[in-house]
Amino acid sequence: MNDRILFRTAHRRLTFLCAGITAAILCLFSCLYLYLAERTLQDNQQLAFSQSMANLTDSLKQQTVITHSYLNTLEQNNDYQIYLWDHGVPYHFNEISGHTLSAEVQELLLSLLSSGSGELSLASPSPGRAKPAPTALPGVRYTLLSSGQNLILAHLKLESGREYQVYLTRLSIGQRSGVQILATSETPGVTLLVVSPQDGLTRQLREQRLRFLLIDLTGILLLTLFAWFFTGKMLRPLRESHDRQIRFVADASHELRTPLAVIRACLHAKPPAYERTIDQECAQMGRLIDDLLTLSQLDKTDAPPCQDVDLDTLLLTVYEQMELLANQNKIRLQLRLPQDALPHIQGDRHRLQQLLTILVQNALHYTPEEGTVTLSARLSTDRARTVQILVSDNGPGIPDIHKPHIFERFYRAQQSHTDRSHFGLGLCIAGEIASSHGGTLTVSDTEGGGATFCFSLRC
Repeated sequence: MNDRILFRTAHRRLTFLCAGITAAILCLFSCLYLYLAERTLQDNQQLAFSQSMANLTDSLKQQTVITHSYLNTLEQNNDYQIYLWDHGVPYHFNEISGHTLSAEVQELLLSLLSSGSGELSLASPSPGRAKPAPTALPGVRYTLLSSGQNLILAHLKLESGREYQVYLTRLSIGQRSGVQILATSETPGVTLLVVSPQDGLTRQLREQRLRFLLIDLTGILLLTLFAWFFTGKMLRPLRESHDRQIRFVADASHELRTPLAVIRACLHAKPPAYERTIDQECAQMGRLIDDLLTLSQLDKTDAPPCQDVDLDTLLLTVYEQMELLANQNKIRLQLRLPQDALPHIQGDRHRLQQLLTILVQNALHYTPEEGTVTLSARLSTDRARTVQILVSDNGPGIPDIHKPHIFERFYRAQQSHTDRSHFGLGLCIAGEIASSHGGTLTVSDTEGGGATFCFSLRC
């Protein structure tokens, strides 16, 4: 699979994974909050309806005469539907326009009215007859919210989708008279059914659910966009590392291919000329392989061995080792140390010496004859207690365009491979050693020309 397609597929799958998980959590909490909000709203509605019914019942009990106009006023002011029976006989008021409950539904509700013992019993739909009312009807669902002696509070849902709150009770009011609703206190038996349509509550719940749905969809969209950019940013270092690895393999292959080609050509030449060339090319390959092994070891090592390193001794050792090479190249090598002794640090002495050797060798390589290379050290004056080791030269310097890349593997400021004395791995190895010790390696211009490498390390 093409690398570009591979990373694009990984980017897309990680986006869907992150967005899917966060969206699932968002929807879960939204549904939970919506459920609790709806339950609270329904409970408050039920409590308000129950209190209103208690007030209505007390008001009816105190009436001596209840007229149709009085009942019409109650219905219009409170959006109720009121049904009345006197000893099972329905009154004409039950049949006025605006009442939506069918006779079957009314019988079903009457059948749920509690008996004196508090148990559910069947009420007679007409006097002198013991016809049981149906306990269930197709398309009608009811939920008993509370019940007591001569009292029921229920929730009713019809096949049409309309929902109602239902209040059903028996009470005694006034005296019996004609078509008016009358009864003596000695002959109680007036049954009151009040139905409150829940259209407003249903509409409010539907709007609330729609708002939550829009909020969730917007949140999922924003989470998807965030996941896309977040996973893209997360994959960027992996893609860059992958690209560096590909370049590394290509450059290493190129560097190894050249000496092999020379050796193969020398095999067809006449001795003794080819022997010296083969020896040189083998030495080049040996140095390259040593550098590759060093980088491999640095990549696998999390932390360097903890050794006590005397910086003064370390700098003197590097100076003595490189002084002969500097003299051979007719370059002046200087060592400048502060008056006070440098502190001891914890690290890998061998790796630190290798780092400084690479920096000095690099400076000597680019410094012309009669030039100067300076190895120096200084202590910072801030609270961080940082020691800085500097290697300066007065060579051609490093152009600004190359400075961000000189610590990359196989990178050389001159993009030509004609100079085979080094492979572009030295500064990369030095940077890895500095990083493994918790330090930094930077480059800047030397005053008057040249380059200065600064290795900073906290004491």
